[in-house]
Amino acid sequence: MIGRNKRGVRRASMRVRLAVAAALLVGGGAAGVVAVAASHGSATTAQSAGFTTTMGSHQKLSETKALSSAMNGWNQSPGRSLSTLAEMTPMRSFNMTPFHTHMLALQRGTVLAAGRNEFVIKSTNRTLELWHVSHGTTFLNVGGSMTGMAAMTGGTMAAGGQMDAKVKSVTKGDLVFIFGERVHGQLVAQLVLFAAPMKAPAPVVTPSATPSMTTSPGMVAAPNMTATPGTMVTPTAPATITGTHS
Repeated sequence: MIGRNKRGVRRASMRVRLAVAAALLVGGGAAGVVAVAASHGSATTAQSAGFTTTMGSHQKLSETKALSSAMNGWNQSPGRSLSTLAEMTPMRSFNMTPFHTHMLALQRGTVLAAGRNEFVIKSTNRTLELWHVSHGTTFLNVGGSMTGMAAMTGGTMAAGGQMDAKVKSVTKGDLVFIFGERVHGQLVAQLVLFAAPMKAPAPVVTPSATPSMTTSPGMVAAPNMTATPGTMVTPTAPATITGTHS
């Protein structure tokens, strides 16, 4: 009887742990993804889901799971959050997905135009979306990070050339990955990962040589004065000044 009671307690405990894990997955809002493993009295473990495995095979995370986990752990470990975003299901353009009472939005593309508190993103399929910036928007230049570039591109964008890791603001021509929400019909960005292509240095202009002076057409040079042979020039005597002595 006692043995049966112990087995019943263990089964009930297992059901409780699984129920708690399911509740966190479904109703956690921005809570991270929780993985539960329990067998033969082993402790329940929870980990940030950078990836999931099934029978040893690597699987991509859904958008909601990846974004939820990444944003929940951003303050503690941005690097781990970037790794999580890099494992998200590939998404090339613009997408929206409902999550409880929220409408999540995300987009990959290139900055077409940028203003003070808004910018326009153009995706590879020519989708154009206007995003707004709030005080809570986080910007991160991932041009100097392999993990950051993987999170920004998701393997769907070609980032050719070198990137400027010192740029801190988004401008026209930058590659971006944006996550946010649609609020009252507007897209409000929460996280912006971007990479600024390195600009080529301006060409050096070498001044040309000073042009030589040339004779303008139509100008006639004055002929040289030559003496006529056989002609003698008689010098003129100085004038004599006469006067009366007083």
